[in-house]
Amino acid sequence: MSLGVNSPLYVGLLATHVGLGVVGYGSNAVAGWYAARAKAGVIDEEMRRFLGDGIALAQWCVILVPVAGVALLADHNLADVGRSWFIGAVASWVVTAVVLISVGWPAQRRITRELATAFPNLKTVKTSASAMLRSQQLAVLLYLLAFTFMLFKP
Repeated sequence: MSLGVNSPLYVGLLATHVGLGVVGYGSNAVAGWYAARAKAGVIDEEMRRFLGDGIALAQWCVILVPVAGVALLADHNLADVGRSWFIGAVASWVVTAVVLISVGWPAQRRITRELATAFPNLKTVKTSASAMLRSQQLAVLLYLLAFTFMLFKP
């Protein structure tokens, strides 16, 4: 059974897919902004509040983006799985997930641990912030790439 683009279920899946992307990638972009400030040596209460709890739930939304996307594809046109736009979008997401999980989020956790101390080690904060910033910047570029693949289907 194909839902069709005017079906409320299809629209809900599409909104979920897009919403997860905007929230997941967007919150990681904001984390990158805080990483840039930390790299510059700016440590204030705002940063402690944002980074104080570790990886935010909103940041984890990036991991769920393809779930709704695959649900859309499974209903609408499974033949798209072999197309270059789909492969490019999925590859962009896989690289994003690997970079965030292996580099960005561990660096963010190191910053969180340092900010929890009375006297954070500024060298550790700056080094971790540099790794976190680069991973978040890459995530934003990959989001734009995946979005381009999905929108224009080259």
